[in-house]
Amino acid sequence: MRFKRFFAFAIMAAALLLSSCEDYSVGTNIYPALGEMGPEGGQITTTFVSNATWTASTEDEGISFTPESGIAGTWTITVTVPASTLDVERTYKVKLQAKYGSSTASTRYFIITQHPKR
Repeated sequence: MRFKRFFAFAIMAAALLLSSCEDYSVGTNIYPALGEMGPEGGQITTTFVSNATWTASTEDEGISFTPESGIAGTWTITVTVPASTLDVERTYKVKLQAKYGSSTASTRYFIITQHPKR
């Protein structure tokens, strides 16, 4: 009988300890992480999965994306790339970063290669 009480107490103590931990692991995934586009431009999509709130950003001028942020879940990110008149390949990068409170952020990138005009 004592063993059963001790075992029940140990289970309750472990549950309380685990539920009170403030350490939260932020997890993300993106697929596909790479995309290709012709010189005509257009829209391209990727799927982003996160277990925390997230934001998207870019340093590349000319592209836009939607949505720009979201809550935990699975999201389709649509990126619009302008037409190119250049004779060189261009690379665009969208940064997707999830963060929960003060925990370490998880960052993924959607990289789009736009082929040159021929």
